[in-house]
Amino acid sequence: MAGLALAHISYTYPGAAEPILSDVTATFAPGWTAVLGDNGIGKSTLMAIAAGALSPDAGQVTPRSAVIATCSQDVAQAPANLDDFANDWSPEALRIRDMLGVGDDWAFRFGRLSGGERKRLQIACALAQQPDVLILDEPTNHVDMPTKQAIAIAMLSFTGELTAGDGNGAATDAASSALQLPQRDTNATPRRIGIVVSHDIDLVDAVARRCACFERRHVEHRNVTVVVMRPGNYTQMSQDAQVQESAAQAGLQQAKKESARLQRESAAREHDAALAATRWRANRQIDAHDHDARNAAKLAKMTSVDGSAGASKARLDARVAAAQAAVDASVVAAKRYDGELTAFAAVEPSHRTELLRLPAGLVPFNGDAFMPGEAPVDAADAASGAAALRGDASRMSAEGMPPVTVTMRHEADGVRIPELSVGPRDHIGLIGVNGAGKSTLAHEMMQRLGDSAADGGDFSSGGSASSTSGSDSAVRVLSIAQNTTDADAQLALAQLQGLDAQTRGAVLSAMAQLNADPDRISAAQASLSPGELRKLLLCLGIVRQPNLIVMDEPTNHLDLHSRQALARALATFRGAVLVVSHDMTFLKEAVTQLWVIE
Repeated sequence: MAGLALAHISYTYPGAAEPILSDVTATFAPGWTAVLGDNGIGKSTLMAIAAGALSPDAGQVTPRSAVIATCSQDVAQAPANLDDFANDWSPEALRIRDMLGVGDDWAFRFGRLSGGERKRLQIACALAQQPDVLILDEPTNHVDMPTKQAIAIAMLSFTGELTAGDGNGAATDAASSALQLPQRDTNATPRRIGIVVSHDIDLVDAVARRCACFERRHVEHRNVTVVVMRPGNYTQMSQDAQVQESAAQAGLQQAKKESARLQRESAAREHDAALAATRWRANRQIDAHDHDARNAAKLAKMTSVDGSAGASKARLDARVAAAQAAVDASVVAAKRYDGELTAFAAVEPSHRTELLRLPAGLVPFNGDAFMPGEAPVDAADAASGAAALRGDASRMSAEGMPPVTVTMRHEADGVRIPELSVGPRDHIGLIGVNGAGKSTLAHEMMQRLGDSAADGGDFSSGGSASSTSGSDSAVRVLSIAQNTTDADAQLALAQLQGLDAQTRGAVLSAMAQLNADPDRISAAQASLSPGELRKLLLCLGIVRQPNLIVMDEPTNHLDLHSRQALARALATFRGAVLVVSHDMTFLKEAVTQLWVIE
């Protein structure tokens, strides 16, 4: 295929006030193209149209005969060809299983897999279709570093951009070495088309040949969404975009200066014209016998001090209008809000000396009751846990990394833990490889905090806010899970509409600080993107002044600017934080201690 072309695409979600896509055109060439942009800007919508899952209101996709496979960002969604893949033992299917580390039995127990394991299986099922075009939506959400490396290798293998061999070659650049990828054949002609929607800079730097950037541009006094295709990976694209934006801003400032200069000159000539009119009226009153005064008036007209002032101003008005049109036609980036989440600053920590204590024992995977028992670790285990952490974050400097304060052990039946305690100001990051039991432990801790008594409280999906009971000083808890559904979106929007005007304004203000569009959020029906929903759940919860925030994979689905804003906000939050994450850059800024499951 020479390329996949989307021409003049427009789409409006049912019930939405404005289209999410309007006259968007993009062409995807062979090799990997990264689709970048803020949450809710229309990236996943355009991909659904490209794959044929949505029909555009206007525009067309060509060629229509292309075989297109997709991988959803929702890890709860089982692939349509899951049963076929489960029974496919062809050499190609075996190669895909081996490349992604997919267990032979995974397809038969999809519902019991971890988020990272499901993601690998989803990608494997998409690759097994041997498509002309492969579309991956946030493929590295939920996954640890080894899995991210395996996914990147599978992506480059799909397009035929890996050097022939056993896959153990040296990396070709700094971005690839961050993921420890095999050598990439930069001279290879890509065989197929890959499109990846992602906020993962390391992944985009490692695989992308070009970036399709969804951007909000300020054109003629309004913001519009455009898709700009830029060559190179994320780092190269960013440099190109900065140069272009600097040039656009310089052009706008020059156009404004020229417009202002001409307006000043126009005002001066208008003043001259007014004086000329006054003189003309005065000249009509000159005595016919006052020859000196009449000669002076004639000289003024001949030297354009008088009669031509009005005509000169009229000619200048056209230049003023043209200069203002140039200002209006200037296309620059729409204003962003990259400030702080100020709502976090008003939250007070709990007055309790301890929010939670969990005794040593086994937290089972199957949902059975907690089993008290002996602690699993000693000093040597703790040291090995720290070494494992450093290995997972090898691309980062050890300087500034939070210390490993607790080490736990993954066992066949559950997670073996020492005695755990969460203080009122503790900021804790919980890490471990996929399937180690991080979410299982976090769920057990939420149960101990009384989350099961909350209305619809379930750490496996959505978000909730609740308070523990039986104490003079209740602990207000905000929990946001890694997986959300359309039902969560509808419930969150209903909660937003049910708030009083002042509280709703505070929520929407916090959303704006995360670069979400408050007007779109308040007018949305059920078309929130996963990133927008995550922001809304966070902002709905924070206005309730929680003492403890528990988040599972908080950076999943969030755009880069929102990740940075959330990390800064959690770092300054005066209450307690428990974050389950693989994002070491995020944890480095947001937490002060790490709990590791080996």
